[in-house]
Amino acid sequence: MNTKAKPQHASNLKVASLFAGLYAAQAITGSLVQTGLPTVLRESGTALDKLGMLSLIFLPWACKFLWAPVVDRYGVVRLGHRRTWLLACQTLIAISFMAMAWFPPQEHFTALLVLLLAIAFFAATQDIATDALAVEAVDERCRGLVSGSSVFGGYFGFLLGVGAWLPVYATFGWSASMIFMAALVLVMTLPAIIARPVEAIIQKDQSSYRPGLKAAFASASLRRGLLFLLVYQAGLRLGMSLIGPYLIDAGLDLSQIGWLKGVGGAVAGLGAALLGSVFLRHLGRHALVGAALLNASVFAALGLCAIFGSVPSQLIGSLVLLQAAAAAFSMMALYATMIGWCSPNQAGTDFALLQSVDAILAIGFSIAAGFISQNAGHHANFAIAAALLVIAAMSSTRLLRGILPTKPRRLILSN
Repeated sequence: MNTKAKPQHASNLKVASLFAGLYAAQAITGSLVQTGLPTVLRESGTALDKLGMLSLIFLPWACKFLWAPVVDRYGVVRLGHRRTWLLACQTLIAISFMAMAWFPPQEHFTALLVLLLAIAFFAATQDIATDALAVEAVDERCRGLVSGSSVFGGYFGFLLGVGAWLPVYATFGWSASMIFMAALVLVMTLPAIIARPVEAIIQKDQSSYRPGLKAAFASASLRRGLLFLLVYQAGLRLGMSLIGPYLIDAGLDLSQIGWLKGVGGAVAGLGAALLGSVFLRHLGRHALVGAALLNASVFAALGLCAIFGSVPSQLIGSLVLLQAAAAAFSMMALYATMIGWCSPNQAGTDFALLQSVDAILAIGFSIAAGFISQNAGHHANFAIAAALLVIAAMSSTRLLRGILPTKPRRLILSN
């Protein structure tokens, strides 16, 4: 695909607000489904088997690599290839939330599930375009800013999807709460409207290159990236999977766990995102090593707590919050690195494939964590996770050395 990009200028604030707003809009949907809706529906007497159906909402995120080539290939050039999809998806998400106002979940569960699936599809498609824009428009100097904004937006969206939505629902009812969600999504669309310089006007010769999964797997850099993802994420996914059940077994009550895994964890992640975006610029790829060792240290400490048994809940809580911050920093470092593995010719397809593989790894290692913890105890699971993270830290530099980063189009940031 032949491309010509005009140099564009955008301030750091515009770049950060664009990506933070877009990722927050995605996170609102996820947190609403994971935490907000199940709480409301269970309170109203909805059966647990129906609540289990809500997990179907996450299918579009796991399968988005299937239609990512379409997002890579088609777009309105004058409007901006990626902005075409961003504005369309954000608008459709807002319209879907407005439509949900007419379907209270207690009486229209099936219709609600269909609308939520539509929102998930639009959000997953928006994610493809957002990730592709990050690959295409941002050079290596600015990847820390983009990855920090994405993690910050994700945690901020989580807080809005639960912390802000539940009080609105409790005070004003279902319809008002859905209109509130639609308004939030539209507000978070404003950066995509006003930050026109973030996406260069790209001339595409669509006949010379057809994005697709075959081209993705043909890339040596992407194949090595997938191998690195397996090595690097194994310990983190294994250790994180059963922290909630461990807290129950350690004697913490539900209110303490709810705070640690909800608002407390989100605030820790927000803080890590703000600080991490600064450190990433100076650490570069060494950030991955530091993040792996930090997570390994926390899991080792949690393993010791599990061995000794009688440990103050304040210590366990502090370690859980530290792990949430470490996981956020790890996510930022990995995201910034993954941007460099993707071809500018099909950035959406390549990044969607990486994320889908990571989701599959999360499922697999969650199952493994359950087996290990059940048969050998939480301490064994944390110890194995820590060991895998140390191995990842030791081998990451060597693995990354064989991955040739792509040369994305440059976004010139003003001071």
